[in-house]
Amino acid sequence: MVEESRFAGISGRGAKWVLGLLLALILASLWPAFDKSTPGVQPVAIVESDHQTQKTEIGGDDLRLYKAIVDRMGAGETYYNVATEEQRGRGFPLQPFVTVRLPTLALLLATLGKTLGYVLELTIGLAALYVWHQKLAQQKVIAWRRWTQVALLAAGLSPILNPQLVYMHEIWTGALITLSLGLYRPNNWVPSLVVAGCALALRELALPFVLLMAAFALQQRRWFETAAWTALILVFFAYVYIHFEAVSGVVLPNDLKSESWLLLGGPAAALSFMWQSLPLYELPAFISFPLILVGLFGWLCWRSEAGLFGLLLLLGYMLAFAITGRPNNFYWGYLVSPLLMMGFIFIGPGLNDLQTALKGERPATQLD
Repeated sequence: MVEESRFAGISGRGAKWVLGLLLALILASLWPAFDKSTPGVQPVAIVESDHQTQKTEIGGDDLRLYKAIVDRMGAGETYYNVATEEQRGRGFPLQPFVTVRLPTLALLLATLGKTLGYVLELTIGLAALYVWHQKLAQQKVIAWRRWTQVALLAAGLSPILNPQLVYMHEIWTGALITLSLGLYRPNNWVPSLVVAGCALALRELALPFVLLMAAFALQQRRWFETAAWTALILVFFAYVYIHFEAVSGVVLPNDLKSESWLLLGGPAAALSFMWQSLPLYELPAFISFPLILVGLFGWLCWRSEAGLFGLLLLLGYMLAFAITGRPNNFYWGYLVSPLLMMGFIFIGPGLNDLQTALKGERPATQLD
């Protein structure tokens, strides 16, 4: 089977520019990897205890906070009273109101219990693997690449295998975003919309994903679909307003205020957030940072609307990580990290077409 990458038909000069820019970015990524002042490059998840070095659990104090809230709700207490009491007692800020998580996940886990909640989370992950396999099959990506993609996506989703992380909002949301994108079809977008709504209900940081979905629908002049995504955004803002009112009713004037998230950490912070949210964290930063860029390049190579969407989604979130977020907020990377390594399966076709252009031959990438 023959399939062209996004670089099919590119000129030899254009191919040189693409490869030169890729090489320059990879080399540039090595600077923050070796810079000890880069947030996250040093093992922030490592602590000294009893003269031994050991890893702390992902999420740390945040995770213990969410668990305590769910446990008390399971005993019959109400969310906003419990959440504010726990955050106040543990020295967590309560201002602005977004420091208190939306109640959706806590209500879900308090109702289902940890075990059933974990089963549901696993089900979402398995569903994401299945729908992405089907999506690539419909786009006529050959079998070995589809199964490689499933393996790479499974690696990206691997944090859901840890039952202790069932309280982590970003892991749930990232799995739902991945599922929603895999479900999307221009002629059948309702399932994707519903799943995206679930992601929004769990974590407001899913909003850029929904905004991008609406923008793509608008650009393609799919008016009814655009209206549906817009309606979802409006419903979300109404939910956030209700949340704001509820938090305002229990927060005290002297409660702690959060430090600013606007730290302008730059590309180093963006790479660090993604690295710490991927299985690549087991590798040194000087290997992982270039691999993150290669994964992005793979999404660029995929000549499809889904490829362009995935690339813009990843770049958009990484831009946000470069501007906002403290080093201990690295787990925000879980919102999109499951998608990143999927780009690896499209690198070969892209490089083959670039090589063909450099040789001055007619581009036709063999995928099998």
